[in-house]
Amino acid sequence: MSTKGETSTGSGASRSTLPLKLSQLQNFCKRDPDGYKEDYDAQSRRLVSLVGILSLSPNADPSPSLVELIQFMAAVSSSSYKGEESDRIAALLMDLLVGSSSSSSSSSSQRQPLSPVGSSPLLQSTLPLAALQLHRDIRKACVSALILMRNKGAVPPLRLLQLFFQLMAVVPDKNLRESLYHHIVNDIRNINKNGKRDEKLNRTIQSF
Repeated sequence: MSTKGETSTGSGASRSTLPLKLSQLQNFCKRDPDGYKEDYDAQSRRLVSLVGILSLSPNADPSPSLVELIQFMAAVSSSSYKGEESDRIAALLMDLLVGSSSSSSSSSSQRQPLSPVGSSPLLQSTLPLAALQLHRDIRKACVSALILMRNKGAVPPLRLLQLFFQLMAVVPDKNLRESLYHHIVNDIRNINKNGKRDEKLNRTIQSF
């Protein structure tokens, strides 16, 4: 997938607009965040548009370009534009995972109670049907993107752990549940490594 960007043709030379791949744009945003913010914003608007279209048919086969765009936005927002922008992207991906993008106009009667898969009744939850209908490739891409953002310190641990516990309890995807479980265990271990225990966080996690 290509995007519009600018590249210098030499010292003192005019900058010409050339098509850029997302991998190239990611590199340019890392080197010059301010100079390529407009290009990044264009991709951000494209992601919002694609997510809106996806919410109309969440189980449709996804375009490979959407998966690539999710990965790009997560990586760039959490490195070059960490803060308000990375918070916005994380919220967008989380909403997609729980079906919030389509739930605002859905009645409560459309919400189906979902029994947990291989877990305690304490973890029972309800999610909009859109959450379960979401194509597994998009769900996997969102989870991977959020883990990347968490590893870069762009997402608070409890916010992501709560979401992952919820997904692990209701999503019938064994491979995804294994990925969620491994992240939860590793993240809690890292939070408490080197004798630096976060007792408040640990107590909250135990309550799940």
